[in-house]
Amino acid sequence: MSTTDYQKQNEDFVAALIKVCADRGLRAAMRRWWSEGTRHYAYPILGKLYALNDDGKSLIAALYAVHAKDSSPAHLPGAHSIGSAALNLGGGSTSATGFDSMERHFRRLLSAETLDDLGPQLHRLVKRLERESIPLDYARLLGDLRQFRNNPEAVKTRWALSFWQAPAEQPSPSEA
Repeated sequence: MSTTDYQKQNEDFVAALIKVCADRGLRAAMRRWWSEGTRHYAYPILGKLYALNDDGKSLIAALYAVHAKDSSPAHLPGAHSIGSAALNLGGGSTSATGFDSMERHFRRLLSAETLDDLGPQLHRLVKRLERESIPLDYARLLGDLRQFRNNPEAVKTRWALSFWQAPAEQPSPSEA
């Protein structure tokens, strides 16, 4: 399957998720996914979204339910990645007042090795994004989570680049 096919699948899933979460009751049931004792309330919704057997989709659905609210969009195509959203929460630059505390949180997020480790860190970050009305590109995040299963270092490096604002390496003229 090509990259564009995966992107289309991710966008289709997020579009279906947005429709489901437009219902405040379903959105509330999805937020119950975060507690193992009440997770069963989210299962029927995840089943309708074909996300029960996909940890990445389940995590995206639960994150989106926390982030979504009636007054502002949580998902915008082309919006922030995880790294740039965290930077925005930290004040927008490495010299901003709130950067140090966000940097500590972001380092904890980057230390995750599995989706199970990553979920609570993303949950914490998304709750802050919701409070500040900062959107994410959830289709991109779903793509990142799919890649995280097989190559977590590539995803974490991409997030780190957008957080610390390191420019992408350009090949030298002799390498081109």
